[in-house]
Amino acid sequence: MEYTREIRSPELDLDAIPTLTGKVAIVTGAYAPSSIGINVVEQLALKGAKVYIGARSLEKAQSAITELTKTIPSANLKPLVMDLNDLKQVKAVAQAFVNEESRLDILVNNAGLLARPLDKNEQGISVSFNTNHLGPFLFTLTLLPLLKKTAESYPGVRVVNMSSTTHFLVPAGFKFDTPESFNADLGGTDDPKSNIARYGLSKLANILFTKELQRRFDAEGVAAVAISVHPGGVKTPGSINFVGPANVAMLDGSMTPLQGAMTPLFASTMPVVWEKKTEYAGKHLTPYGYISEDRLSDNAKDPELAKSLWSTSETVIADVLAK
Repeated sequence: MEYTREIRSPELDLDAIPTLTGKVAIVTGAYAPSSIGINVVEQLALKGAKVYIGARSLEKAQSAITELTKTIPSANLKPLVMDLNDLKQVKAVAQAFVNEESRLDILVNNAGLLARPLDKNEQGISVSFNTNHLGPFLFTLTLLPLLKKTAESYPGVRVVNMSSTTHFLVPAGFKFDTPESFNADLGGTDDPKSNIARYGLSKLANILFTKELQRRFDAEGVAAVAISVHPGGVKTPGSINFVGPANVAMLDGSMTPLQGAMTPLFASTMPVVWEKKTEYAGKHLTPYGYISEDRLSDNAKDPELAKSLWSTSETVIADVLAK
């Protein structure tokens, strides 16, 4: 199966999104104009949700809030500032949120880095893998007490993790059994092919994390749904910067940021996801809300690999937080 192939079902009817008044949502990486994240925030706010906008600086988050309130004066928007590459900060921000907020109905782990050379942070972990998997993993786990508490009173809590078809680029039989696996070069440290493959490695982790999170929800009887999402090929500021101004024509025919927001919006808001929980829980969706388990690699469908990733992630994070 070609990892670049996409399925597009009819676009989500945005008017079909139910009222979200009283609900609280977090969307990470949601500050950039013409991005998927800010379009998700806009639709959640239009339906009455209180939405926290994740960004690496207060200035970026506040700028997004200022722009959105021009068109949605009633929007209840709050900044949430953290750098996902800084695990200690991630832990602190998430814990502060748990201490201060009374509920959390929707968590959209949207923030992430595109393909890049194999660079490592101060802890010796791939910046890409740390930002795209370990940061969201720790953020979600720290928020779990609040997510579970919310699910007790308001069943149907959602955790949505953004992924990509590039997860197919990870070699079959890959193991997440050691911390060193997070720094796998997959053929090189700074060439287009290996850079994209390592991006795919972090996107594979997003899918596996989703599946193991759902398994744990079910084992504990938590009334919540975890879903991974491939938003589609989208023309955003990030993708334009990635291909470069000289190659922007490569993105002709790509989806708009609003179209890219539709599948995560479907996963995070539509009643059918909870009404048909057995069909959607732990599953992978492609545009626009199409259940696409048949479009996952064997790696992405391996429950033992998911458990191994979870265990190794916990070990690495514990080591970082202890220093």
